[in-house]
Amino acid sequence: MMKSRAEKTSVTSVASRSQKARLSADEMRLGRIRARRHEAIDQLVPAMMLANIACAGTLTLLLWQVQPAVLIPWCALIVGLSTARLVMALRTNAQQPRAYASPRFDQKRVRQAAIMAALFVGVPAWLLTQVTGAQVSCVICFLTGMLWAGGLILAPVLSAAVTYVGLVSALTIAGLLASGCNAYTLFVAFLFVAGGATVLRTAKRQSELFTASQRQQVELEEQGATIGLLLKDYEDQTSDWLWETDADLRYQNPSARFAQALGRPADGIQDVILGQLLIDEAVSGNVEARRTLRDSAAAREAFRDIVVPFSIGGAQRWWALSGRPLHDGQGSFLGYRGVCADITPAKQAEARIAYLAHHDALTELPNRTLFCEGLDQALRRGTARVAVLSLDLDGFKGVNDRYGHPAGDALLVAVAQRLRAVVEGGDQVARFGGDEFVILDATYTDQAGVEALAQHIIRALSAPFLIAGDDVAVGVSIGIAFAPTDGETASALIKNADAALYRAKGDGRGTFRFFAPEMDRRLQERQRLVQDLRSALAREELVLHYQPYVSARSGEVSGCEALLRWQHPESGMIAPAEFIPVAEQSGLIVPIGAWILEEACRAAVRWPAEQRVSVNISPVQFRNRELPHTILTALTRAGLSPSRLEIEVTETVLIDDVEVALDTLRQIRALGVRVALDDFGTGYSSLSYLRSFPFDKVKIDRSFVQELTTRRDNQVIVQAIRDMALGLGMSVTAEGVETCEQAERLRQSGCEELQGYLYSRPKPAGDLRFGSSLAPEQTGRPPRAVAQA
Repeated sequence: MMKSRAEKTSVTSVASRSQKARLSADEMRLGRIRARRHEAIDQLVPAMMLANIACAGTLTLLLWQVQPAVLIPWCALIVGLSTARLVMALRTNAQQPRAYASPRFDQKRVRQAAIMAALFVGVPAWLLTQVTGAQVSCVICFLTGMLWAGGLILAPVLSAAVTYVGLVSALTIAGLLASGCNAYTLFVAFLFVAGGATVLRTAKRQSELFTASQRQQVELEEQGATIGLLLKDYEDQTSDWLWETDADLRYQNPSARFAQALGRPADGIQDVILGQLLIDEAVSGNVEARRTLRDSAAAREAFRDIVVPFSIGGAQRWWALSGRPLHDGQGSFLGYRGVCADITPAKQAEARIAYLAHHDALTELPNRTLFCEGLDQALRRGTARVAVLSLDLDGFKGVNDRYGHPAGDALLVAVAQRLRAVVEGGDQVARFGGDEFVILDATYTDQAGVEALAQHIIRALSAPFLIAGDDVAVGVSIGIAFAPTDGETASALIKNADAALYRAKGDGRGTFRFFAPEMDRRLQERQRLVQDLRSALAREELVLHYQPYVSARSGEVSGCEALLRWQHPESGMIAPAEFIPVAEQSGLIVPIGAWILEEACRAAVRWPAEQRVSVNISPVQFRNRELPHTILTALTRAGLSPSRLEIEVTETVLIDDVEVALDTLRQIRALGVRVALDDFGTGYSSLSYLRSFPFDKVKIDRSFVQELTTRRDNQVIVQAIRDMALGLGMSVTAEGVETCEQAERLRQSGCEELQGYLYSRPKPAGDLRFGSSLAPEQTGRPPRAVAQA
């Protein structure tokens, strides 16, 4: 317990000393400014004292006959005090300026101001009761001059100026009122009040300006002192050192720093010929640099920054030597004096920059620039066929989203290591950025060999990676192009390999494809589609149509599903099946999806209160962590109740990372929004998802509805889905209903809602009709491509 108290006392003492140190530093800064205020006043005191002597003498000469017994002693007193103060000020100004002044100096200055005001103004103010006519004017002018002169001279110390002006004004006004209280004296008294206030405002402004300028000056001086200390420290710590030679170019008086840098004793450097200590012919550039140094010294020329590479203890160094010749009065050569700098860190940085200009910083693989240079060289040689393999990882984004970017970087490094192990000695692996890798195979003999290499890569990268303590599985898709059949330049080969890669990813990923001419055409069409889709929102080409849900019992509309349509200005109406995958692959589905949510909510808010709107969420859009916020923003802007919005997701969104997906669904449910599972029964593990998250509704996929009346197994599956949903408290909607027989069978199975062309095609919001039952449309079954939209 005693030790604990001692420790507490020690800590308190240290904290107190630290606070005092901080206060002392601030007080020292204020003290310096305060000293300069008094110095500024002292510089003006001699002139002020001479003016006081002249004015007091003049006033006495003019009015001595009025009250000689008072004026003559007063004048003598003023002359004596002013002379003494003048001598004191001259001595003070002749000395070294004071560096610090305590608050007591301000107090002393205030007392001096009060005494000066009382002595200089007291008698003249009393004279106002003794004089008349022009004599009054003389006294008033004298008092006015004293008011302004003293107030402005004392302005740097504002408290002294306030004291002086206040006393002068008070004594003058008292004298005026004592001489007679009439309109004239009252007016003059008012003028002195206004004049005193003006003097105080002027003095206050001058004091603020003076203080600000001096504070800035003090800060500049402190910064200068700090910079001086830093420069001195730099001079002490710098890696440069001096050297000198005699007339025979032999080192003389080597410094300790020179010897330490060279790793030799000083006597091992003395008398060694210039340049001999840096001989290392095994290092590239050493011989040439020493030759330049020797030629400059032989010509007795000054030289600057001759860089000599050599090694010390197996480590390569770069030294930059500068020197100038010395001559005596007769022009005889005496030797060289110079400086040597170790520029090894700078050279290493240059080498690193040059390396990074041609290599990927993360994986240390060649980058696009170096790869294209190697590919161009292989194409120019023309001695063998060349194959370019374009690789793109499957599932890499999911790893980034789940484990974070550091884990994603670790995965890329591991992928690079496996690719190095797969390729043969003559092949080159490069990383172009992100999860895109490219391989140059310049050693194959036939197409089968390249195919075997691609299969080997797919197998190697399909094996799990240990990332953040977990086994992480990714795949790879590969596109392959050959020279010269698929391109005669590096850019053409890479472009066509990318086209083949796009086909491989479209065919299911985890595979490879060889380039074919039609791939380039399709890739260009896709790129044009992406460009058009980017501007489709701005040009208002995207529109929403709505397909109603119908109650299986009453036939009344219970809500509508929002379906996206694209009215292209040149191609006409583009089916969603054509542009939705492109939007997902390009990432445009995120802003498009946000627009769909807002537009659907704005439309639904104009419907009857019991009608809801359903919006499909793309798996790519669902992976965006901002989706719950996007939904909330759409609801808020439209003013739609959350219970009237239904979000439809497919089982695909739950495949990559179930926990993250379920967390997003819970956030959406917390907003009050309904969640439906779309295309139920066509996914991978629907039952486990239903157990993990209580969906509000499941939608039976159209594939079960189309043959419902002819296939017994479809009837059993639909009934099982309805029974299971009923037990879990979920409603069931059947989509793709096109015949009355299908509708009747679904109604008998217990499905609550039906949707399909039997009741209504998707239509603009303005064409929707609510409040009445929908009779089946006699339009026949629509073409399959349209029905799928």
